[in-house]
Amino acid sequence: MSEAPTGSAPRRRRAPTVAFLTLAGLFAAGGVLLQLGAPDAESIPPASAQALALRTLIMREETALPRAELTGLLEARRSVELFAEVPGRVLEVGAEELDRVEAGQLLLRMDPLLAEVAIDRAKAAIARAESQGTYARANLDRNQGLAGRNVASRAALDQAENESRLAAAAKLDALAALAEAEDSRKKKLITAPFAGVLRSFPVEQGEYIQAGERVAELLDVARLRVKLGLTDRQIVSVSQGVVVDVVVAARPSDRFSGRIVQVGGAIDLETHKFPIEIEVPNEAGRLLPGMVARIGLSLGEAHAQLALPLDAIVDEFGLKHVYAVEGDGDGWVVRKRRIALREIPFDPTRFEVVEGLADGDRVAVSSVRQLRDGMAVRLIAEPDPPHLGRSVEVP
Repeated sequence: MSEAPTGSAPRRRRAPTVAFLTLAGLFAAGGVLLQLGAPDAESIPPASAQALALRTLIMREETALPRAELTGLLEARRSVELFAEVPGRVLEVGAEELDRVEAGQLLLRMDPLLAEVAIDRAKAAIARAESQGTYARANLDRNQGLAGRNVASRAALDQAENESRLAAAAKLDALAALAEAEDSRKKKLITAPFAGVLRSFPVEQGEYIQAGERVAELLDVARLRVKLGLTDRQIVSVSQGVVVDVVVAARPSDRFSGRIVQVGGAIDLETHKFPIEIEVPNEAGRLLPGMVARIGLSLGEAHAQLALPLDAIVDEFGLKHVYAVEGDGDGWVVRKRRIALREIPFDPTRFEVVEGLADGDRVAVSSVRQLRDGMAVRLIAEPDPPHLGRSVEVP
């Protein structure tokens, strides 16, 4: 049996040793590279600098003045249409369309001739009836005397009494005719029943007007009115006599005031709102019917409230939360806190805090979706919003 050549076995034993040494060398080289590439300990920022930067808000109580601003059109306090009650030809016109007129001012005068003729006829009928009455009374007295001596017949006495009654009735009829004729003559003059503006007056001198024909429309502009509709939450906070602010778009530099004169007790079926009516004095005539007015209404008394912006609120399955920021100058953390809110009418960007927060609490208003309870944060230095801590009007 042949033996293996001398020196072959030792070469097989050196192969694992060489591989081990090679691997060791690679690990050593890698350690050196890692040490050379590692950052300097002094250059690593502290943990607070790596925390999420937040904008925060310090809650401050503010005095809320519940108000509503509504827009409406100014209208005349009252308006009347004037009609001719008697026919006639127009002899005189005392105003023109769109004129301002005073109470009792002549608008038009019609020919009074026929009315004056009727007056004369009525007066003549009265005189005739009085004469007939005088004769009838004298005849009645004579027949009554004769009847007392049994000289006059009963038929003659009855006839005298009848003639006396007819004369009295004729006088009453004549007096009625006179009153009618005088009223007709009076209606030949059409005057303004109150001071105002003639919105329409389509009458010309010389034309003939029929009885019942519309001759003018008169608007009372000494006081204008605005009709508005309020919701059920608003109507319970207003009452008759309350003074309101009025701003007219056509006169932005002027300020006016009005007064609530009517408060609807039932909802309007067309608008589904409760109607109110506001009266605005206009003695100077600076306002006109048809102008757009913005009305500021106070809806209750002032009260203190904490207002939270919408950006700070986290809604999770209908539950409202905020992240309160707690700590001091050495470090800040956020704490998830459940709150109860109430809507602020006509302010969709803020809510009133009912419970869960107090005056002075600091809350996060940025990156709220990235926050978790107990997370370390750092604050962005910026001033509080200017509206905090003072009186504001809540629309």
